[in-house]
Amino acid sequence: MSDTMTTLRPLVARVSHHPAESLAPDTRFTALGSWGSLAAMRLLAAVEQTYGVQLDLRAYMKLETVGELASEISARLPGGAQTHAG
Repeated sequence: MSDTMTTLRPLVARVSHHPAESLAPDTRFTALGSWGSLAAMRLLAAVEQTYGVQLDLRAYMKLETVGELASEISARLPGGAQTHAG
């Protein structure tokens, strides 16, 4: 599991109220019972604050899984790294 995925799981868990250990790269946001536009926006804000990246809102809203979001974050990190130092 990538470092990005490892640090992303607790953020998704906090927003979705699902245990972090139950979240896998193929977990679909729509499968999270409490998922909706407010949760999506809260996660976007948490991701941008945590990783120091800016995600395009339209592209972000098209992401379907936790793994897709982790990949998008990784691509935006300096050097396209798989890690997050902060």
